[in-house]
Amino acid sequence: MTVFLKKILHTNWSLILAGGVPCLILFLIYLAQGVFPFGDSSLLTVDLGQQYVDFYTYYRNTLLGDPTSFFYSFSKAIGGDMLGLWAYYLTSPFNLILLLFPARLITLGITVLTLTKISLAGLSFGILLKKAFNGKGFYLATFSTSYALMGYTIVNQLNIMWLDGLIFLPLVILGIEKLVFEKRGLFYTVFLALLLIANYYIAYMICLFSILYFIFRLTAIQFPSKTTVKEKVIFLSKQLARFSWHSLLGGGLASILLVPTFHALLDSKASYSDFSFEWKFAFPIQEMISKLYIGAFNFDQMPDGYPNLFIGSLALICFISFLFSRAFPIRERLMAFLIVLFLVVSMDLKAFNIVWHGFQYPIWYPYRFSFVLCFFMILNGYRAFIKLERLSIPGMLLVVVSTTAAAFYMLKHPFDFVYHEQIILTSLFIAIVTFLLIVKPKYTLWLPFLLFLVSAVEMGINAQLDLSRLSYVSNSEFLEYRREFAPVIDHIKEKDDGFYRVEKTFLRSKNDSFQFDYPSVTHFSSTFEKEVPTLFGHLGFPVGNGFIAYSNATLATDALFGIKYYVAENNGLYEKSQDDLVDPATGQTPLAKNKLTELTQKNNPTNLTQLQLTIMATKPDLRSYTKLTNTDRMTTFKNQNALSIAYGVDKDILKVKELTNQPVQLQETILKALSPNEKKRYFTPIAFNSTVYQNITPNNQYPNPTFFKQIANNKASVDFQFTPQTNDAYYLTLGPSVKEEDAAFYLNGKKLSQYKTYRDTLILNVANQQKGQTITITVELKKESLWLEQFQLYHFDTTAFEKVVTNLKQNELNIEKFGNTYFKGTATITDENKILMTTIPYSKGWRISIDGKKVPTTKVLNSLLAAPIAKGTHNIDISYQTPYFKIGLFISFISLILLVLTNWLFHRGKRHKHF
Repeated sequence: MTVFLKKILHTNWSLILAGGVPCLILFLIYLAQGVFPFGDSSLLTVDLGQQYVDFYTYYRNTLLGDPTSFFYSFSKAIGGDMLGLWAYYLTSPFNLILLLFPARLITLGITVLTLTKISLAGLSFGILLKKAFNGKGFYLATFSTSYALMGYTIVNQLNIMWLDGLIFLPLVILGIEKLVFEKRGLFYTVFLALLLIANYYIAYMICLFSILYFIFRLTAIQFPSKTTVKEKVIFLSKQLARFSWHSLLGGGLASILLVPTFHALLDSKASYSDFSFEWKFAFPIQEMISKLYIGAFNFDQMPDGYPNLFIGSLALICFISFLFSRAFPIRERLMAFLIVLFLVVSMDLKAFNIVWHGFQYPIWYPYRFSFVLCFFMILNGYRAFIKLERLSIPGMLLVVVSTTAAAFYMLKHPFDFVYHEQIILTSLFIAIVTFLLIVKPKYTLWLPFLLFLVSAVEMGINAQLDLSRLSYVSNSEFLEYRREFAPVIDHIKEKDDGFYRVEKTFLRSKNDSFQFDYPSVTHFSSTFEKEVPTLFGHLGFPVGNGFIAYSNATLATDALFGIKYYVAENNGLYEKSQDDLVDPATGQTPLAKNKLTELTQKNNPTNLTQLQLTIMATKPDLRSYTKLTNTDRMTTFKNQNALSIAYGVDKDILKVKELTNQPVQLQETILKALSPNEKKRYFTPIAFNSTVYQNITPNNQYPNPTFFKQIANNKASVDFQFTPQTNDAYYLTLGPSVKEEDAAFYLNGKKLSQYKTYRDTLILNVANQQKGQTITITVELKKESLWLEQFQLYHFDTTAFEKVVTNLKQNELNIEKFGNTYFKGTATITDENKILMTTIPYSKGWRISIDGKKVPTTKVLNSLLAAPIAKGTHNIDISYQTPYFKIGLFISFISLILLVLTNWLFHRGKRHKHF
């Protein structure tokens, strides 16, 4: 065994360095930054902290607990297909590492996963150099380290699912090398399929690049001098056919995931695609020079910055040498130049850029395909370096002049992410590398190691600078939120084993429901079906392309969408009396007030931090709900009016059309459709009793008044006051033009909490159970003027609404069995002309059977699943099958057979040729 290990080390030590050194460098950086377990920091930042960490917990729960949630989950807003989410975020084979860590150590698991992926990126690049370009020794490790730690990798390591593309790209390219020069396509097909399965989004970019690379490598083919044009055309046509066939086979093998994912994308990410081409440049193209410098990054580069192009001095200089090297055919160098030019223009020209991103402009993280340019330059830089005897005097002059000119440009046109020290440091590394390339022939013994050391230090400094310019969630902060909130959810589950949804007035992320495994509404992902946020936006909630924040509910939406439990922060706002706490199961049994407090303290004995809850909603409506349990920081409420997942309603609901920026009117219309015999109005607009101005000149054109400061730069505010005549709920609408930077809102002197990002008219809950109390809404101007769009107060008739709920409960589905993909139960429909309306998003995958017979489904409110149902008592079965999953499985099976047959014919042909 020892001899075997020594042989492996002797033969593959350069590959071990290629994968191990990037890992070691990042490990030392994490150690210095105090990343857990070496301190209280973590890698959780931006989307990694707000999305992916919750999905990774869901990943563990699915594989270790409930595999059915692989296909569908009600933790995804009001419900959603999960295959698209898996394909974008979770199908990386390396995610299995997370199963080694318990949920409470998920941050440590993410750190290990990140290190592993970046290490494997270096290893796979080293394998490409060794197998296709005779790479070996320190030179192989040097360029592999440059690839693994290039600026793109460091900046995007938080987008951990994209790193799979960096691992598989060199292997796909190695497959192309084998296909072009050995006529063997098996390797290419297999790794293309793995790439497509691991992350189809980055795979799409690599597929586009693979076409360019295939064309590029065709230019390297040397034909015998007497080869005719016809023979060349035939040969190249066969190469093209071979490449196309094996590409199709690779896509076919991945169809089990790609086909249903494509269908899911049509309802989610792809529905935002823009096929209009804007023939404009995003920025002066010479500004890309700034991204070639060490540490050329800051937080502002994430939402809207320049392409990440840093690859290190050695790789950059050697690639430029490649373009001038006579060791390569001029047609190959010309093609390389054209490809680089095309990729550079693609990053700047909006029409090309949108194609690379799947016909969608990225929201944050621009120029996500810049890694293919970096890969191309590093790879050909290595090829040039191997053939470079020494850097010539003209080459040295070119480097000196270019470096000097770039430095002067950077000094004359400063960028906020590149300081003078970075310019000097980059120039110093270029000078050192240039010197080493000049003396290359004389010092062959120690030069490989010295170049490796210099490059590793340079890449490490860049990584440290980039990572130091981000802020991270502390590990203790993440853990304490989990320790505080998990017992609350667990207690609800323990006492109530039915189907219901849970919401909160606070959040850590919009995917807390995945972290703690409960049905909810609030959600954020790139694979979110478009119709669901559209519906909730029209109902008065903050939404966007890919998210919902359930922060602006009314009593009506809470009931209709089955929000049975609420968890709120303890701030005294929702106290109406000193009621005894009651058990969720019975609603009657007194429950010790400190029971959950003791539980959370047991789970958090060290009291690591003072948890600061991020409040996203002020909700006086909670005074109408039953208080259940509380801890030192959180209180749980039960909504007695919450409805089942499905209930019988009048067919009038089919006539309701969504209204844009009219949430109250839409909710009014829905309630009237649900109670066609009821003539009462549910939402009634009312006027404020009084308005008090401070340093304000009003233009009172309600409901869209405008206010101007009388004295600029002085504090200015308006107090709107009213006194409720009932204990009903009161709501205020606010148009989307009013943002946080325009005004601050206060309710009776306390800040009126509101989720910041929204694009539709909102409904704000301002009073409940406050008859006879003066309610003051203060609007404080932050600018010289303010237009209060759709600023209207409404009274909600709770009594009339509860009659609607009583009727709906008589017609609701009594669930007997349920899971992520099915509901079974009975419902008694009291009248004719009814529709079984669900709060499940409409999908072709959902089927409804009534009394054993499948019935046609339809849409309600252009988004919700429904089906016709007759009067009487019925057995109802609602089930889900992922659309096109079986078709994808069939295509993958056929592709596998064709791949085996193709490979067999290839080897059979070789044997016959041999004999």
